Amino acid sequence: MTDLPSSPEDFFERFLPALIAPHAEKLRGVTSSGAVVFLVGERAPIAIRLVDGELQRAEGVPADALVQVRISDADFAALLEHAAPALGAATPDEKKLIALRSLLLDAERAALVRATPGSAALELAFPDCVRRVVLRPGAEPIGEAAECTVRIDAADFRALQKGETNPFELMMNGKLQISGDAQILMSLSSLFLQ
Repeated sequence: MTDLPSSPEDFFERFLPALIAPHAEKLRGVTSSGAVVFLVGERAPIAIRLVDGELQRAEGVPADALVQVRISDADFAALLEHAAPALGAATPDEKKLIALRSLLLDAERAALVRATPGSAALELAFPDCVRRVVLRPGAEPIGEAAECTVRIDAADFRALQKGETNPFELMMNGKLQISGDAQILMSLSSLFLQ
């Protein structure tokens, strides 16, 4: 496993490509149905996509943006630090699945995600704090506010991503709280769940 990134720039320029590189053969010929755009702090937006299996990065928000991800510098750094043990211990297939899920959506699912109005905030609860990520489908400008908020313990979110639990079980146990327009969350679920 490559050294963990020291900054968002390092994450997108070195770490993410190194994470994906072992899967180059499996990804050959795969082109994303849109870009995933990251807005970290006050930096320019970074759009990533697969083109014939190769990860490409560009600045800006392209017209075919699948989803935009807004996160503060502090939350980005903290989430990377939290993910470090999991990335180091994860199997290569698991890493690929989590890192690439949204880039591997088929055209039909991508169109459904892109057409979803509104935005959703994902609040990951840690023992000492809550980290927040705002997701907005498509290329429309993204703000800080969200029409739907999901709050979940970080460990439960990871178990959800790995398919070890399901959202209904977590909701029934009070471990997943949703406020606002839950339809947005349903439309974005293919970005997170197996």
